[in-house]
Amino acid sequence: MPVKYASTPRFASIASRIHHGSASLINEAVDLFDVPLARRRTVEEGDLVATLRERVERLVERHRATRRAVDELGGALVERDRRIVELDAKLAAFERLRADLLGRIDALVVEVDHLASAGDERAS
Repeated sequence: MPVKYASTPRFASIASRIHHGSASLINEAVDLFDVPLARRRTVEEGDLVATLRERVERLVERHRATRRAVDELGGALVERDRRIVELDAKLAAFERLRADLLGRIDALVVEVDHLASAGDERAS
């Protein structure tokens, strides 16, 4: 008995579609693998040319659905790669800022130590 998959809800934003992958296209491709009962009966009746034509059409449908899924996943991959480059640039900027702040803190600590030692010398 063929399994019927529920249709995947359409996502409101591109970001959520990318996050959820190509679930709708993948479900569509999976649905194409189920051979309907009417097509199985055609083979039993002996019309082999019609059966061959239907199977070729089905293969073309499966190929198109698979290509759409691959294209969408490729687009999602490109978007994720772009986002990774963006995040790497932000991380590098934060690291430069962190290094600058650490340098300033070290300079302030040295200055405070210098002021403290100068205050100790005056007190003595």
